[in-house]
Amino acid sequence: MAAAYLGAAPAHEVAAAIESALVGGATPAAEMVSHPCQKCGQKVHPGAMFCTGCGTSVEAAPAADTTAVREAPVAPEAPLAPLPPTPPYGQPPQYAPPYGAYPAGVQAGMAAAAAGVVAPDSFWRQVFGVFADPAVYKALVYMILSLGTGIAYFTIVVTGLSTAGGMLVLIIGIPLLVLVLGLVRAMALFEGRLVEWLLGARMPRRMRAVPPDTNVLERIMFWVKDGRTWASMAYMIIMLPLGIAYFTISVTFIATSLGLITAPAWGWFGDHTFIYEGVAYDWWFPVWGIPLAFIAGVLLLIGTMHLIRWIGRGHAAFAKAMLVRLGK
Repeated sequence: MAAAYLGAAPAHEVAAAIESALVGGATPAAEMVSHPCQKCGQKVHPGAMFCTGCGTSVEAAPAADTTAVREAPVAPEAPLAPLPPTPPYGQPPQYAPPYGAYPAGVQAGMAAAAAGVVAPDSFWRQVFGVFADPAVYKALVYMILSLGTGIAYFTIVVTGLSTAGGMLVLIIGIPLLVLVLGLVRAMALFEGRLVEWLLGARMPRRMRAVPPDTNVLERIMFWVKDGRTWASMAYMIIMLPLGIAYFTISVTFIATSLGLITAPAWGWFGDHTFIYEGVAYDWWFPVWGIPLAFIAGVLLLIGTMHLIRWIGRGHAAFAKAMLVRLGK
């Protein structure tokens, strides 16, 4: 039927319609609206060039001027700004709101940790820095005092246990045993405070609490069943040989090293002879050995200071294990 319509229309109109369809491309949106035929009034479909009722050529409805819309230049899109690099956690604060809520001391610690691992000390600082460490001198004081404390601990524990144990068959044996157990717990508290003051290990600041509402007998049974009582008692006994060893090491090594270091004063400027049973003896080595003695004294003193440091750390761990952990 469409061919018949085209045949009935003039040739120049048909050619114009075909050329308009081929060259014009897509039909504007305004031309796609249906409109009635001007002759018979029948509805003409969008894009039709002839009326289907009477075959009359239909003029296209005036289309809206879309040239301005089509030819309007499109504004170029603004380039996207590059994303900022992801900062580390907590910097700046808006990336981690809880960061600002920490106390100042915690923030300082976090900042120090974020700064990186501190470079290790140099070799010379590791060797000679021991002389500037206050913990070494505190450990030296503890080693010297350990002889006296070890003797006192050993004497009280051994004497008290032997005396109270031999009198348990009598009435007086029970009060003596209670007294010994109380002294052991008190000495353990004193030793813990001494270890914390001189060796730097955190120790309990009060004796282990007794359950409330307990009578004398229940308190005695608590002390007997408490593992910390017996661990502390073993520690007091072991302190005697340890105290002797600590005192001997500290006094002997330091006195020897200082004597070798002062060899030039004693060897070159002092009188190093003595007379025994009418015979004169030279108690010093040759003059050429004095510089070697000085070097040996320095090395021995450095080694002694490092040994004292490690003994202090080791004994602190031992005391914490015996007086705190084993009694739990």
